[in-house]
Amino acid sequence: MRFLALDASTTAVGWAVFEDGKYCESGVFVPPSNQPWWIRVRRIGVWLDEVLDRFYGPVAYEIATGNKHNMRTNRLLGAVEFEVRCVVAQWLTRQFVTITASQVRATGCHKKALDVAAQIKGAALDTKHPGDEADAIGVGLAAWGKIKEAQWTEQS
Repeated sequence: MRFLALDASTTAVGWAVFEDGKYCESGVFVPPSNQPWWIRVRRIGVWLDEVLDRFYGPVAYEIATGNKHNMRTNRLLGAVEFEVRCVVAQWLTRQFVTITASQVRATGCHKKALDVAAQIKGAALDTKHPGDEADAIGVGLAAWGKIKEAQWTEQS
């Protein structure tokens, strides 16, 4: 089973594809920075819809947990999550797997362990957003346990 793992904000989306729990590929999608945040969020939705057209698996997403002590940041992260949930929901066969930041950290592959993520990738991480790509790989690692436990299939 192939699944997509995401670490998303309004400035960049780290993504990773896994098959049967094994890393396949990863990268970072960056919406145009010269546009308002709500346009960037919509661009993320369009990009995600195109990506989901390539395979039939669950989507794992690192949800924003905790209070960032900044109302604007909380609102923006909520808007991105809502957009991603809306796009995934349009694909009626997709499961949405939520992963927390602590679950990502527990994998040992996260934005503060870039060397671990680069080893998993077998190549250098994105030069401008390496933490987003590393977190996406960690999301995928954390999600595999939940996906196996739920016994989801590509056809579910």
